[in-house]
Formats: sequence, C-alpha cells, structure tokens
Amino acid sequence: MTDIFKDLSDIWDRLFSHRPFLQGEIKYFLSEFDKKSYRTDKENLKKISELVSDLKEKKIERFLQSSGENLFLLNSAISEALNLSQAILDQENNIISEEDLKIKEELHERRQKELETFTSDLKTRYESIDKDIEDKVEAIKIQFEEDINKLIADNQ
Repeated sequence: MTDIFKDLSDIWDRLFSHRPFLQGEIKYFLSEFDKKSYRTDKENLKKISELVSDLKEKKIERFLQSSGENLFLLNSAISEALNLSQAILDQENNIISEEDLKIKEELHERRQKELETFTSDLKTRYESIDKDIEDKVEAIKIQFEEDINKLIADNQ
C-alpha cells in the first residue's frame, strides 16, 4: 500500500507539480537574456571605445592646437581690457574733486540759463512765424474772394 501511495505521489508530482518545468524555462530565459544583454553591452562598449579613440586621436589634438592660439589672443585681449579699465578708473579718480564739482555745477547752471533763453527766444520766433502765416492766409483769402467776385462780375 505504501508503494501505491508512493507511486500515486510520484504521478501526482509529475502531473500537477510544474516546478521543475518552470525552473528549466526560467534558466533558459535567463541564459538567453544574458547572451543578448552581453551582445548589446559588448556592441555598446565597442562603439564607446571607437568614439573615445576618435576623440583622443583627432579632436583633442585639434582642440589643443586651436585653443593654444586662441588662448594667447584671449589673454592679450583681457590684459588690454584690464589696462584700459584701470586707466579709466585712474582718470575718474583724478577728475572727481570738490573744485571740479563746483566748476561742473557752475557750467551746468550756465548751460541751464542758456537753454532757458534759447527756448524763450525760440518761442517768440514761433509766435512771430505763426502770426505771419495767419496774416498771409488771411490776405490769400481776401485775394481769393476778390478774384471770385471779379469772375462773377465778368460772367454777368
């Protein structure tokens, strides 16, 4: 009887226990995945290696050559700009003193008075021009009316 139970247990395990089959499928899937992953990783590493070697052989040398020339020019331009800015600062420090400020204020006041006289003179000139224009427009109107009246009288 125990043999029958043992045989039934073996039959039961074979029919309804899928554990060995699933373990085999999982191992097969993992081995295939590892192979594909290894291939893609290997291809990616090969591409990266080619890119790095191309950069190392060609681009870096060209960059170093061009940067050496350009850095020298840039350095000289920066030095010149610093010297000019220092000169401007020195001039600014020399200009600003109390006496200079008083002179500047006096010049400003003088220019302000000149501006006021100029604007008042300009205003009077504009008024004169406007009056002359009005007078001429009025004279033209009168002349026009006289010419029309003359034409009307001639036609009758």
